Amino acid sequence: MFKIIKFLAIGILLITSLNHLFATDFGLNLSGDRKFTLNNNVGSNELRFTSTAPLEDIEGYVDKDVISSFVVLDPANLEKATGSVVFKVNGMETGIRTRDEHLQGPNWLDASQYPEIKFELKNLKDVKIIQKDPPLGRATAEATAVGVFTMRGISQNIISKVKITFVKESDFTKKRANGDFLFVEGSFAIKLADYNVQGSKGVIGSKVGKEINITYKLFYNAG
Repeated sequence: MFKIIKFLAIGILLITSLNHLFATDFGLNLSGDRKFTLNNNVGSNELRFTSTAPLEDIEGYVDKDVISSFVVLDPANLEKATGSVVFKVNGMETGIRTRDEHLQGPNWLDASQYPEIKFELKNLKDVKIIQKDPPLGRATAEATAVGVFTMRGISQNIISKVKITFVKESDFTKKRANGDFLFVEGSFAIKLADYNVQGSKGVIGSKVGKEINITYKLFYNAG
């Protein structure tokens, strides 16, 4: 029994050592998980979507007041970051009220039955530090976010190219909010067919693109 326990302990130690060996560090002499929450006082949060089709191009955005999000991140091990972004379908706007009503209707995103769209971050990969300034407590990394996107009750695995900037709390940052800051920006694309979005007959592919591009700039604090 003692040998089995010893073997398991060694295995756990090896796994832990390997995780740290391949971990990417911001290089700011900081470690340990921090939970960051979306905060409009830190910056102007943006979530935009674009449709390109032969007959029409559509650009829209999500009202920042209907977006909720958090990220759990260790500055010394960026790969293990997790989190989520959730927003209300009825907060999506395209600049034309009638079109917004169609977008939220049963043939499209069906806000009455599926009121929220969600992205769940599982981890980061291909992490690369592109800028670091330890005296200022600031560093930026590029990475690929691996997660699950859920719309109309259908979940699909998805990846998103992201740029993540960490800013350590200072007298200057406290003027906006307490705690360390995190800025996240990136983009990805989804195919409407993957989420059973059928739309009005003949519209998808002519006036609405089969693929929708999504871009975002999100601002967090760990207060």
